[in-house]
Amino acid sequence: MTNQGLIITSLIIMLFISTPAQSELVVIGNSKTVFSELNTRIISRIYTGKVIEIEGASVIPINSTQTTSLRNRFLEKYLSQNENEYSAYWTVRRFIGKGTPPKEFASVTDIITYVGETRGAIGYIDTDLTSLPSSVKILNQ
Repeated sequence: MTNQGLIITSLIIMLFISTPAQSELVVIGNSKTVFSELNTRIISRIYTGKVIEIEGASVIPINSTQTTSLRNRFLEKYLSQNENEYSAYWTVRRFIGKGTPPKEFASVTDIITYVGETRGAIGYIDTDLTSLPSSVKILNQ
């Protein structure tokens, strides 16, 4: 291998070693919910207030607080929106009497606790957690 090839290989290896792996975003739900998984379209419709029940069971979406990277990644992945677009959407929905935005929680621990204690609740978290309590299940990843 030439010096130039060795240098390029070394740089590529350093790039992968020095770049922290981003944890995966997953949608979780209360373990007693009647649905076992949700697709991206349904999740989008839940978080925009267009779907409020599935198979006869109420669905209660939970958001992370604004300006968190977790929320920004969720909005981009599932709703193809940014924070400004999502907030504007809910401003209009409230004004015309079509609902209120999902409840917000400041920490992943609070989200997991609420989802685990509330039948029909769904939320989103990072998968960098080592384990989830038995009161919640992963609905989409």
